[in-house]
Amino acid sequence: MEIREYSDVTAKGRNLYAFINAVRQSDIRCGEQHCKGGTFRCRILRADERALQTLADSQNITLRFNRRRSLLGIFQRYRLRFGILIGVILGGCIIFYQSNVVQSIEITGNQKVYESVIRSVLEQEGIRQGVWIPDIDMTHCERAVRAVIPDIAWCGIRHTGNHIFVQVTEITPNTPMRNERTPCNIVAAVDAKITDVRVYSGHLQRLIGDGVAKGDMIVSGVFQDQYGITTFHHAIASVTGIYTKETELTERFRLSETVPTGKSFRQRWLKVFGIRIPLTIGSPDYDDYKETERETSFFIFSRELPCGIVQRITEEQKTVDKVRSEEETELALHADIVRYEKNILNDVTILDRQIEYIRTEEGITCRIRYQVEGEIGLESDIYIK
Repeated sequence: MEIREYSDVTAKGRNLYAFINAVRQSDIRCGEQHCKGGTFRCRILRADERALQTLADSQNITLRFNRRRSLLGIFQRYRLRFGILIGVILGGCIIFYQSNVVQSIEITGNQKVYESVIRSVLEQEGIRQGVWIPDIDMTHCERAVRAVIPDIAWCGIRHTGNHIFVQVTEITPNTPMRNERTPCNIVAAVDAKITDVRVYSGHLQRLIGDGVAKGDMIVSGVFQDQYGITTFHHAIASVTGIYTKETELTERFRLSETVPTGKSFRQRWLKVFGIRIPLTIGSPDYDDYKETERETSFFIFSRELPCGIVQRITEEQKTVDKVRSEEETELALHADIVRYEKNILNDVTILDRQIEYIRTEEGITCRIRYQVEGEIGLESDIYIK
């Protein structure tokens, strides 16, 4: 499409060559001239149409104008339609506003530090959805994140359009070095019966099958040569034994729990560039409640738009006293036993368990006696005067 307005001209008549000469001698800008079969064709500016028509009338030439589309012509045609102009201006303002307002924040590089913790620090420093990007002091925010969160060693913040990218590097803790030169013995951590011993350094004092009390020496780090010279070393060994472990778990018949009442209140907002426009009138008036919030973004041609609907559901809750039967209480105790064995006894092998139930007016107490097999060796430093 041309920028300026042109017209393709077709001229016919008896005095065609006199007309052509008159055109060439005039100030009319005429291009792409072509004459064939008694027809003259050329291209002129639309501003020269009237002058060319005057020359044609003086030579009895018939003209036909074919106006070509151009940007200036379109502008002239719609120059009085102010709605289009207002729409273009408004669209430009929206694009400018969207490009300079925070739409999303992406955090990368964190493994131990929760993303919610970093976002809360950023929000305190003014980085959140809907904030004017030129007003954000990126350097100050980077320093604030490092100062507030001790586990972060480095923080970099940049933006691309209306997206904020936060990249962090966490502090790598130094692995605690085990002092292998401190003289020590291996003693029994509990009363047990030894089932397996692997000595890597030191003198074995007890054999497999021996019973040991808590604190008894199993592997000695004291060496004495043939000349009576005593040296002290760091004993290293893996000692496995069978021992008893007891625990007590209790579940009550009466307990308090929070349950929903069935009442709920739904709120909606139209979110545009981080600004929430309420679509619901009123607010919930519950003493105890639970809130869940969900945001649904608008899409066009598979691209997410900076607007959407935010929905918050508030459910009323109340605390009630619940009385459980003996069967329900025993089922809860069995669940407690499973959790205890999975978390506390996960590093030993359970050989046997003896369970005793004690029922009272308040609930049921479960006493459990385990026979387990596991590591019983414990390092005990040798103090030299």
